[in-house]
Parts: sequence; C-alpha cells; structure tokens
Amino acid sequence: QHSWMPGYGVIFILLIFRIRMAPGKRRPRPKFDEETGAPLNAAAREILERHGREAVGSDVDGSNAFESIPAVEIAEGVWKYVQMEIEYGGRTRVIVRSYQDLLYHAEVYEVTAAQLRPFGIRCRVIGGGRIRCDSVQREIAVYGYSKTFGRSPGCNERTAEIIRDHMVSGHKVTWSDSGY
Repeated sequence: QHSWMPGYGVIFILLIFRIRMAPGKRRPRPKFDEETGAPLNAAAREILERHGREAVGSDVDGSNAFESIPAVEIAEGVWKYVQMEIEYGGRTRVIVRSYQDLLYHAEVYEVTAAQLRPFGIRCRVIGGGRIRCDSVQREIAVYGYSKTFGRSPGCNERTAEIIRDHMVSGHKVTWSDSGY
C-alpha cells in the first residue's frame, strides 16, 4: 500500500519526468504569454489540456495519501504559486504549492497533479500568484495573480491564512492583491 511521504514528492515527480523522457528527447519547456497567459507552444497547450481532464483512477487506496498531503509546500525565494482544491472520495481540502525553478503557474499545477493522480486524487486550480519566502528574515509575502488561470478574488488572503495555519510558526505572513 502506498502512502504519501512529505518531502519526497518533488523528488519523486522529477524522477518520473526524467524516466518518461528518453535522453535527447526532452519535452520543450512550456511557454506562456507574459501579458495574457495564453499558451505559446504545444507544451503549454498540453498542460492546459491536461488541466481540464479528470484524474486517472487508481487501484491504490488514496484515503491515506489524501489525509497525509501537506497543506503547504513553498520554495525559498520568489516563485509562482497555485492554490488548489483536492478531492478524494467526496472529501475536499485546499492546498498551496510553489516550487523552485518552475516559471509558470501551469507547471506548478502539472507537477502537483502528477503527484496526486496515481492515488486517484483529483485537483483543480482555484487561483495563484507569487510567494516570496525569506527564511532568514522569517517573512512570507503572497501577492499578484495568475495570468494563465485568471484572477481569483480572495485567493491571496486565503493562501496567507493557509500558510499561517500550517507552516512552522515565527514567520510574518502578509498578502496583497497588487503586483504581478
């Protein structure tokens, strides 16, 4: 039986991406228009198409995985984030994800969805923006919006609340709807 292992998710998904792509046959990086969020190449269109699909069912019992998924995973520095609702067996939760080196909101969604799909857990994007995480200064700022997924009123405020409720204490967490 599979169980969710916090901290190993990103490593796991990166290994899957490397296995799926034979050497010399790497997928092109998805490109989105910085002004409109529109997909500019086939890789970007594929991500958005996958976003609209339901999660593939699994023989694995996702109940344990669903309960153990961390509410927050954010990277140090300034990165795009996505707030998502996840669902399994009629139960829902809201999670926040921000990964280092992912340049587009759709990429953050794709990595997260790929981690959850094997467990039969579905996810949908609520909204996104940027998160600046400075562990030295113990500050986290949530701001902006996603051009790809659109503005979502209240998303940044809710994301800041989720971070405050689920991250190690001691960080000052602020939010704003301004900026991009």
